[in-house]
Amino acid sequence: DRERARTFAEVFRHKPQVCARLEDLTDGVDAVFISNGERDGSDHLKLATPFLKRGLPTFVDKPIAATLKDARAIVALAQKHNAPLFNASILSYVPAAEFFKQRFAEIDHTYYPVPDERPSLRIGLGVVKGVGGTFSQELAGKGVSTGGLSDRMAYLIHGVALALNLFGSGVEWVEAMGSAPMEYVHLHLKSGTDVMLINTSTQVFPESCSFYASAYSKYGAVHSNPIGDPEFIGGGKRILETFRAMALTRKPPVPYASFLEQIAVIEAAVRAQEKGRRVLLRDI
Repeated sequence: DRERARTFAEVFRHKPQVCARLEDLTDGVDAVFISNGERDGSDHLKLATPFLKRGLPTFVDKPIAATLKDARAIVALAQKHNAPLFNASILSYVPAAEFFKQRFAEIDHTYYPVPDERPSLRIGLGVVKGVGGTFSQELAGKGVSTGGLSDRMAYLIHGVALALNLFGSGVEWVEAMGSAPMEYVHLHLKSGTDVMLINTSTQVFPESCSFYASAYSKYGAVHSNPIGDPEFIGGGKRILETFRAMALTRKPPVPYASFLEQIAVIEAAVRAQEKGRRVLLRDI
Protein backbone atom coordinates (compact mmCIF):
# COMPACT_ATOMS: atom_id res chain seq x y z
CA ASP A 1 0.00 0.00 0.00
CA ARG A 2 1.88 3.04 -1.28
CA GLU A 3 -0.14 5.52 0.79
CA ARG A 4 0.48 3.60 4.00
CA ALA A 5 4.17 3.48 3.12
CA ARG A 6 4.22 7.26 2.73
CA THR A 7 2.53 7.67 6.10
CA PHE A 8 5.04 5.32 7.72
CA ALA A 9 7.94 7.22 6.12
CA GLU A 10 6.82 10.38 7.93
CA VAL A 11 7.79 8.77 11.23
CA PHE A 12 11.49 8.95 10.34
CA ARG A 13 13.60 12.06 10.79
CA HIS A 14 15.39 11.55 7.48
CA LYS A 15 12.46 10.78 5.25
CA PRO A 16 13.10 7.52 3.37
CA GLN A 17 12.17 7.23 -0.29
CA VAL A 18 8.96 5.33 -0.98
CA CYS A 19 9.52 3.00 -3.93
CA ALA A 20 6.95 1.55 -6.29
CA ARG A 21 8.85 -1.68 -7.03
CA LEU A 22 10.93 -4.07 -4.95
CA GLU A 23 13.74 -3.75 -7.51
CA ASP A 24 13.96 -0.02 -6.71
CA LEU A 25 14.92 -0.91 -3.14
CA THR A 26 18.10 -2.72 -4.14
CA ASP A 27 20.16 0.44 -4.78
CA GLY A 28 22.04 2.17 -2.00
CA VAL A 29 21.32 -0.37 0.73
CA ASP A 30 23.76 -2.52 2.70
CA ALA A 31 21.41 -5.27 3.82
CA VAL A 32 17.75 -6.26 3.78
CA PHE A 33 15.47 -7.30 6.65
CA ILE A 34 12.20 -8.91 5.54
CA SER A 35 9.79 -8.99 8.47
CA ASN A 36 6.81 -11.30 8.41
CA GLY A 37 4.42 -10.52 11.24
CA GLU A 38 1.58 -13.04 11.25
CA ARG A 39 1.72 -14.25 7.63
CA ASP A 40 2.51 -17.74 6.41
CA GLY A 41 5.59 -16.83 4.37
CA SER A 42 3.97 -17.52 1.00
CA ASP A 43 5.27 -14.20 -0.39
CA HIS A 44 8.82 -14.52 0.93
CA LEU A 45 10.32 -15.92 -2.28
CA LYS A 46 8.89 -13.00 -4.24
CA LEU A 47 10.05 -10.46 -1.65
CA ALA A 48 13.56 -11.88 -1.26
CA THR A 49 14.38 -12.54 -4.92
CA PRO A 50 15.44 -9.01 -6.03
CA PHE A 51 17.78 -8.61 -3.07
CA LEU A 52 19.34 -12.05 -3.29
CA LYS A 53 19.99 -11.53 -7.00
CA ARG A 54 21.95 -8.40 -6.07
CA GLY A 55 24.00 -10.38 -3.55
CA LEU A 56 22.69 -8.39 -0.59
CA PRO A 57 22.84 -9.85 2.93
CA THR A 58 19.22 -10.76 3.56
CA PHE A 59 17.21 -11.74 6.62
CA VAL A 60 13.93 -13.52 5.92
CA ASP A 61 11.63 -13.76 8.92
CA LYS A 62 10.03 -17.01 10.05
CA PRO A 63 8.77 -19.07 8.38
CA ILE A 64 11.32 -18.73 5.61
CA ALA A 65 8.57 -19.85 3.21
CA ALA A 66 5.18 -21.52 3.19
CA THR A 67 6.53 -24.58 1.38
CA LEU A 68 9.78 -26.49 1.31
CA LYS A 69 9.94 -25.94 -2.45
CA ASP A 70 9.96 -22.16 -1.99
CA ALA A 71 12.39 -22.40 0.92
CA ARG A 72 14.83 -24.37 -1.23
CA ALA A 73 14.41 -21.83 -4.03
CA ILE A 74 15.34 -19.00 -1.64
CA VAL A 75 18.44 -20.89 -0.50
CA ALA A 76 19.39 -21.68 -4.10
CA LEU A 77 19.19 -17.99 -5.02
CA ALA A 78 21.36 -17.06 -2.05
CA GLN A 79 23.98 -19.63 -3.01
CA LYS A 80 23.93 -18.75 -6.71
CA HIS A 81 24.43 -15.03 -6.11
CA ASN A 82 26.68 -15.32 -3.04
CA ALA A 83 24.10 -13.47 -0.94
CA PRO A 84 24.41 -14.18 2.81
CA LEU A 85 21.05 -15.45 4.06
CA PHE A 86 19.66 -15.66 7.58
CA ASN A 87 16.31 -16.90 8.84
CA ALA A 88 15.24 -17.29 12.44
CA SER A 89 12.46 -17.72 14.95
CA ILE A 90 12.88 -15.90 18.25
CA LEU A 91 12.43 -19.30 19.88
CA SER A 92 15.73 -20.40 18.33
CA TYR A 93 17.59 -17.56 20.06
CA VAL A 94 15.66 -16.75 23.23
CA PRO A 95 18.00 -16.84 26.28
CA ALA A 96 15.27 -18.49 28.38
CA ALA A 97 15.67 -21.64 26.27
CA GLU A 98 19.38 -21.77 27.11
CA PHE A 99 18.62 -21.37 30.80
CA PHE A 100 16.16 -24.25 30.60
CA LYS A 101 18.64 -26.49 28.78
CA GLN A 102 21.10 -25.98 31.62
CA ARG A 103 18.58 -27.66 33.90
CA PHE A 104 18.83 -30.90 31.93
CA ALA A 105 21.88 -31.64 34.09
CA GLU A 106 19.48 -32.16 37.00
CA ILE A 107 18.08 -35.31 35.39
CA ASP A 108 20.90 -36.78 33.34
CA HIS A 109 22.26 -38.97 36.15
CA THR A 110 21.17 -40.36 39.50
CA TYR A 111 22.04 -38.73 42.82
CA TYR A 112 20.88 -41.47 45.20
CA PRO A 113 22.46 -42.97 47.22
CA VAL A 114 25.61 -41.36 45.83
CA PRO A 115 26.23 -39.44 42.60
CA ASP A 116 26.46 -41.85 39.69
CA GLU A 117 29.79 -41.91 37.87
CA ARG A 118 28.39 -43.47 34.72
CA PRO A 119 28.07 -41.34 31.55
CA SER A 120 25.10 -39.00 31.69
CA LEU A 121 21.92 -40.04 29.88
CA ARG A 122 20.31 -38.09 27.06
CA ILE A 123 16.84 -36.65 27.41
CA GLY A 124 14.40 -39.40 26.46
CA LEU A 125 11.29 -37.27 25.95
CA GLY A 126 10.73 -33.58 25.37
CA VAL A 127 7.42 -31.75 25.33
CA VAL A 128 6.77 -28.29 23.90
CA LYS A 129 3.47 -26.49 24.40
CA GLY A 130 3.09 -24.10 21.48
CA VAL A 131 0.53 -21.36 20.93
CA GLY A 132 -1.06 -22.36 17.61
CA GLY A 133 -2.23 -18.82 16.83
CA THR A 134 -5.17 -18.87 19.23
CA PHE A 135 -4.01 -15.84 21.19
CA SER A 136 -3.82 -13.73 18.03
CA GLN A 137 -7.34 -14.71 17.02
CA GLU A 138 -8.56 -13.84 20.51
CA LEU A 139 -6.92 -10.41 20.47
CA ALA A 140 -8.39 -9.74 17.03
CA GLY A 141 -11.86 -10.35 18.46
CA LYS A 142 -12.41 -13.48 16.39
CA GLY A 143 -12.75 -15.81 19.34
CA VAL A 144 -11.05 -19.16 19.49
CA SER A 145 -10.91 -20.74 16.06
CA THR A 146 -8.97 -23.71 14.80
CA GLY A 147 -7.97 -22.01 11.55
CA GLY A 148 -6.22 -23.56 8.59
CA LEU A 149 -2.51 -24.15 8.09
CA SER A 150 -1.94 -20.69 6.57
CA ASP A 151 -3.64 -19.11 9.60
CA ARG A 152 -1.42 -21.04 11.99
CA MET A 153 1.88 -21.27 10.11
CA ALA A 154 3.52 -18.20 11.67
CA TYR A 155 2.94 -19.71 15.12
CA LEU A 156 3.53 -23.39 14.39
CA ILE A 157 7.03 -22.61 13.15
CA HIS A 158 7.91 -21.21 16.58
CA GLY A 159 7.01 -24.47 18.30
CA VAL A 160 9.11 -26.46 15.84
CA ALA A 161 12.01 -24.04 16.30
CA LEU A 162 11.85 -24.32 20.09
CA ALA A 163 11.67 -28.12 19.93
CA LEU A 164 14.78 -28.35 17.76
CA ASN A 165 16.55 -25.71 19.84
CA LEU A 166 15.97 -27.57 23.11
CA PHE A 167 16.27 -31.19 22.07
CA GLY A 168 18.43 -31.11 18.96
CA SER A 169 18.07 -31.25 15.20
CA GLY A 170 18.14 -34.32 13.02
CA VAL A 171 14.46 -35.25 12.84
CA GLU A 172 14.05 -38.77 11.46
CA TRP A 173 10.28 -39.10 11.24
CA VAL A 174 7.07 -37.30 12.14
CA GLU A 175 3.56 -38.33 13.21
CA ALA A 176 0.62 -35.95 13.66
CA MET A 177 -3.04 -35.90 14.62
CA GLY A 178 -5.81 -33.55 15.75
CA SER A 179 -8.74 -31.54 14.46
CA ALA A 180 -6.55 -28.58 13.46
CA PRO A 181 -3.38 -28.69 11.35
CA MET A 182 -0.46 -30.01 13.42
CA GLU A 183 -2.48 -29.95 16.62
CA TYR A 184 -0.43 -32.80 18.09
CA VAL A 185 2.94 -33.63 16.54
CA HIS A 186 5.40 -36.39 17.43
CA LEU A 187 9.00 -35.85 16.31
CA HIS A 188 11.50 -38.69 16.52
CA LEU A 189 15.12 -37.54 16.40
CA LYS A 190 18.01 -39.58 15.06
CA SER A 191 19.54 -39.29 18.55
CA GLY A 192 16.67 -41.42 19.85
CA THR A 193 14.91 -38.58 21.67
CA ASP A 194 11.16 -38.20 21.11
CA VAL A 195 9.55 -34.77 21.18
CA MET A 196 5.84 -34.04 21.55
CA LEU A 197 4.74 -30.70 20.12
CA ILE A 198 1.30 -29.55 21.24
CA ASN A 199 -0.44 -26.79 19.26
CA THR A 200 -3.95 -27.07 20.64
CA SER A 201 -6.78 -25.14 19.03
CA THR A 202 -8.16 -24.06 22.41
CA GLN A 203 -6.10 -22.75 25.26
CA VAL A 204 -6.58 -22.05 28.96
CA PHE A 205 -5.11 -18.57 28.47
CA PRO A 206 -5.97 -17.63 24.87
CA GLU A 207 -4.67 -14.08 25.35
CA SER A 208 -1.20 -15.41 26.12
CA CYS A 209 1.55 -16.22 23.63
CA SER A 210 3.75 -18.05 26.13
CA PHE A 211 5.44 -21.35 25.34
CA TYR A 212 6.18 -24.05 27.89
CA ALA A 213 8.58 -26.98 27.76
CA SER A 214 9.31 -30.12 29.74
CA ALA A 215 12.13 -32.65 29.58
CA TYR A 216 12.06 -36.22 30.87
CA SER A 217 14.79 -38.77 31.46
CA LYS A 218 15.15 -42.01 33.40
CA TYR A 219 15.97 -39.95 36.49
CA GLY A 220 13.23 -37.34 36.54
CA ALA A 221 11.70 -34.35 34.83
CA VAL A 222 12.22 -30.60 34.62
CA HIS A 223 9.71 -27.99 33.50
CA SER A 224 10.34 -24.52 32.11
CA ASN A 225 8.93 -21.23 33.24
CA PRO A 226 6.73 -19.49 30.66
CA ILE A 227 8.66 -18.35 27.60
CA GLY A 228 6.61 -15.40 26.39
CA ASP A 229 6.71 -11.70 25.53
CA PRO A 230 9.20 -10.62 28.25
CA GLU A 231 11.56 -13.41 27.22
CA PHE A 232 11.11 -12.83 23.48
CA ILE A 233 12.91 -9.47 23.75
CA GLY A 234 16.22 -11.19 24.44
CA GLY A 235 15.77 -13.47 21.44
CA GLY A 236 14.94 -10.54 19.18
CA LYS A 237 18.05 -8.71 20.35
CA ARG A 238 20.24 -11.68 19.51
CA ILE A 239 18.69 -12.02 16.05
CA LEU A 240 19.35 -8.35 15.26
CA GLU A 241 22.94 -8.61 16.51
CA THR A 242 23.48 -11.74 14.44
CA PHE A 243 21.97 -10.10 11.36
CA ARG A 244 24.23 -7.06 11.77
CA ALA A 245 27.30 -9.29 12.09
CA MET A 246 26.27 -11.15 8.93
CA ALA A 247 25.87 -7.88 7.04
CA LEU A 248 29.36 -6.78 8.10
CA THR A 249 31.18 -10.07 7.54
CA ARG A 250 29.03 -11.51 4.73
CA LYS A 251 29.18 -14.86 6.49
CA PRO A 252 25.88 -16.74 7.06
CA PRO A 253 25.59 -17.39 10.81
CA VAL A 254 23.98 -20.84 10.58
CA PRO A 255 23.88 -23.64 8.00
CA TYR A 256 20.99 -23.20 5.60
CA ALA A 257 19.94 -26.78 6.32
CA SER A 258 18.94 -25.72 9.84
CA PHE A 259 16.00 -23.61 8.74
CA LEU A 260 15.11 -25.85 5.83
CA GLU A 261 14.63 -28.65 8.37
CA GLN A 262 11.94 -26.63 10.17
CA ILE A 263 9.86 -26.30 7.00
CA ALA A 264 10.46 -29.96 6.17
CA VAL A 265 9.12 -30.91 9.61
CA ILE A 266 5.94 -28.93 8.98
CA GLU A 267 5.40 -30.49 5.54
CA ALA A 268 6.03 -33.95 6.98
CA ALA A 269 3.58 -33.29 9.82
CA VAL A 270 0.87 -32.08 7.44
CA ARG A 271 1.36 -35.15 5.24
CA ALA A 272 1.39 -37.48 8.25
CA GLN A 273 -1.86 -35.99 9.54
CA GLU A 274 -3.54 -36.27 6.14
CA LYS A 275 -2.43 -39.87 5.58
CA GLY A 276 -2.74 -41.03 9.18
CA ARG A 277 0.71 -42.56 9.24
CA ARG A 278 4.36 -41.88 10.05
CA VAL A 279 6.31 -39.84 7.48
CA LEU A 280 10.09 -39.98 7.14
CA LEU A 281 11.76 -36.61 6.74
CA ARG A 282 14.02 -38.01 4.02
CA ASP A 283 10.90 -38.57 1.89
CA ILE A 284 9.96 -34.88 1.94
